Amino acid sequence: NQPMLRFFRQIRQRLLTNSKFSKYVLYAIGEIVLVVLGILIALQINNWNENRINSRREKVILNSLKSELIINLNELNTDYERTIEFHQATINVYDFIQKKPMEMESMYKDFFNCVQFTYFFPKTSTYETLKSGNLELIRTDSLREIITDVYETGFKRIVNKVDTRRNAARLLFPYYQKHFKTKFLKDRDKVGFREYEFMIGVPNNYTFLLNDPEFETLLVEAISGRANFLRDYERTIRNVELCLSQINKYLDK
Repeated sequence: NQPMLRFFRQIRQRLLTNSKFSKYVLYAIGEIVLVVLGILIALQINNWNENRINSRREKVILNSLKSELIINLNELNTDYERTIEFHQATINVYDFIQKKPMEMESMYKDFFNCVQFTYFFPKTSTYETLKSGNLELIRTDSLREIITDVYETGFKRIVNKVDTRRNAARLLFPYYQKHFKTKFLKDRDKVGFREYEFMIGVPNNYTFLLNDPEFETLLVEAISGRANFLRDYERTIRNVELCLSQINKYLDK
């Protein structure tokens, strides 16, 4: 740069010495233009480098978020299947009260499952990192919105429902503990023939349960609550799947 500056300085001095003012003015304008162009090119290169760095950071954090969402989706699907099982068990027990069949051992698993609940604990560490100052790294508004909706609405709705169901369990569990005995049984997997344990609820007085309005009321409340819970799971699972699909499409571009 120093030789170049000396070169321009010599030209300026020569023009001034020779009293060629008009040429000097043109030269000065040309020099200003060159300086401005140099600054603009430098800024463009700087912006290009910054965009490239942000693009890499965006890709890294989206891949990390994708892994986190897959973990959450797996847990959601597992909890959803278990909630379906518990919901059906609750309906079965309610049917026992309505139809009053003879007591059978096959009922005991439903008695135990009708008071069980799932507990969803979403993994959110990557999203929290993204939310604390890096959310703007995701350059597409629609993708940013669906990610935020999954975590801030979908996951929080289910967690809040879990808390609500946990409060309801404070009514249901004491009733169960008073009127049932929990037992461990063993069975074998029909496919792998592996032994596994499961629990059943054996009623202390089956006839009393069939005619107890308190138990019937608790069951009706549980059936309604579980049906609502299942709808939340279904909606959130769909949104997580959509979010993953959008992330994949974005990363493939």
